[in-house]
Amino acid sequence: MTSDFIVDVSEDNFEFEVVNYSTRIPVVVDFWASWCVPCRVLGPMLERFTHDADGAFRLARVNVDENPKLAKRLKIRNIPVVKAFVDGRIVSEFTGVLSEPNLREFLSHLAPSPGDLLLEKGKGLMLEGNWFEAEDVFREYLSTEPDHSVALLGLARSLLMQGKARESELLLTNFPASHEFNTAQRLQPLAKALVWSTQSALESEDPLEAAFRNGLRLAAKGNLLSAMDGFLDIMRRDKHFRNGEVKDVFIGMLDLLGESHPEVRQYRAELANLLF
Repeated sequence: MTSDFIVDVSEDNFEFEVVNYSTRIPVVVDFWASWCVPCRVLGPMLERFTHDADGAFRLARVNVDENPKLAKRLKIRNIPVVKAFVDGRIVSEFTGVLSEPNLREFLSHLAPSPGDLLLEKGKGLMLEGNWFEAEDVFREYLSTEPDHSVALLGLARSLLMQGKARESELLLTNFPASHEFNTAQRLQPLAKALVWSTQSALESEDPLEAAFRNGLRLAAKGNLLSAMDGFLDIMRRDKHFRNGEVKDVFIGMLDLLGESHPEVRQYRAELANLLF
């Protein structure tokens, strides 16, 4: 199979075609020989995946019989061997033949798919506080991968930060079993409380109840830190207020902000001091 991104490499041009080229895109080097039976299995798989990747990485093939010095320099003792170069250095490698799913996973770590890049864009926009654009990016990703848990959680969080609690609650209530499931569960009380606050127009004469509703109004406007300060004041007076709902909503706000937020650790410590 021919491709602009599949090349045969020798000792003479290895530095240019592999080491230097890997500063532009990842280069996967396949060390093989004509007498190697496993090489005949691995080689066509590598070529097919390279062709499908359409330039996300380059495949360089090295015949070890024709390039013994290069094989010795890179300590090739058994074949097939695959070494991946990024920015001029080896970043991962394996010996033997991988199954197609494992080979695909190996290559995916080197060259992220357009979908992976879209997810990273969404996460980056969230870190910048650009909730509206993040929402659009996560929706775009979910249009092709509707059950992707990372994108679903990103969309739910971006909606909550804009005060769009109703749709966020629906997403979190029907969240799929996944690594992100527990985070989704912790966000649910916040989403439910925000939805409730929009449906309950009556003011309360109870100062703690009034403070709770005011905190939810602040949270709906994205002012989470002020809302959390108010909730801490409520729990200082009654840590079991509303049967612990204030604590659950507070924890949801912590998860909404994320561990990278500079204030989260301090707020977690204050909550722990109040409760324990």
